[in-house]
Amino acid sequence: MRSPPTVCAINPPSTPRLVIIKKYNIVTEQATQPVKSDRLGFIDWTRGAATLVMLQGHVWESLTHKDLRDTGVYMMSQFPGGVAPAVFLFLSGVTLAFLIDSREQKGATPMQRTMAALRRAAFLGSLAILFRLQMFAFYWPNSPWQDILRVDILNCMAAACVMLAPVAACRRLGRIRGAFAIAAIIAFGAPFVSDWKAAAPESLFRAYIAPDYAAFALFPWGAFVAGGMACGTVFRSVTSEGREQLMQWGGWAGFALAFMGQYISNLPYNIYPHSEFWLDSPCLAAIKFGVILMVVAFGFFWNEWVPRVRAGAGHGPRFSVPRQLGQTSLLIYWVHIELVYGRWAEPFKGKMPLLDTALLALSVIALMISLSVAKTKIVQSKFYLDRRAQLLGRVPWLAKA
Repeated sequence: MRSPPTVCAINPPSTPRLVIIKKYNIVTEQATQPVKSDRLGFIDWTRGAATLVMLQGHVWESLTHKDLRDTGVYMMSQFPGGVAPAVFLFLSGVTLAFLIDSREQKGATPMQRTMAALRRAAFLGSLAILFRLQMFAFYWPNSPWQDILRVDILNCMAAACVMLAPVAACRRLGRIRGAFAIAAIIAFGAPFVSDWKAAAPESLFRAYIAPDYAAFALFPWGAFVAGGMACGTVFRSVTSEGREQLMQWGGWAGFALAFMGQYISNLPYNIYPHSEFWLDSPCLAAIKFGVILMVVAFGFFWNEWVPRVRAGAGHGPRFSVPRQLGQTSLLIYWVHIELVYGRWAEPFKGKMPLLDTALLALSVIALMISLSVAKTKIVQSKFYLDRRAQLLGRVPWLAKA
């Protein structure tokens, strides 16, 4: 089994249906309706943009002929690939921050907020195991059982949520400080953990902790989840009127952070005995974090101003591919990994010319958009909403997961 190198409002038709939605906290904002100018749609848009980068990057990485991997086209397809998983991790931290802040506003105790973070970790960890079991089953009997324990991006999200659970017990300012501190500890401690890895015996704990080119270990990838939690809490702390200015400063801070990381990485001396730039360097983490802040800021203003401009010109809102993909990114991730890296692609792996690979990349993206739209239409259907309401009525704890 081969793993990727790098790598969620409609108006209800009737009042009773609206009552069901409110009673069971069913969120139905994942509509295929065109983009509206709301201030949280930029999160889906940013996640969807990263999904597009991920899709094309994985197709090129899996299928391009091995003799063509030094061409400029192939290198350009892979260049942004390292940022996409960092974006997913960062946004998972933002989502955790929103969850904890929402619970705090509803009067949840520190222990309840901590348990909410742990439930989130359990949910992500369960998805990670199910994903690996599915990959193992589809590759059987040619897949080693150890692949079930491989540390993938969902495993990293779960482990980071466990690490951040104590921070969830703090108030807003404490969560911001604590999450930033954990992000810094992970980023700056990654080279030391790499040194420890060289002497540590092979184990599942080492696989989850130590930097590895073939896995999403907590060091250094968990820093993006912690940073996302800190930034998400800052965002929730600012009033709606002040968020535009906050995002402006966030974009410029991202530029400064990326520039600083690039500058320091080129200095002729290093504070670490051993450090690999592409594996565990804090400078690379700073560059990626800076790029993420710039992309998130761009996504915020794009989703804020484009609908206003179109409305001013007399045009209605429009369908957004990035936002649509961002609303169903987990499904897209799960399905495309099997399509691109699964046994179905074995006859084509590492054998396709550039033009054929480009056409296949476009085909996979089109297929994933269609799948995303179909999934959204299903979850908006009255049949689905009624069945979900009945399930949550019988098993109410699922609404808290």
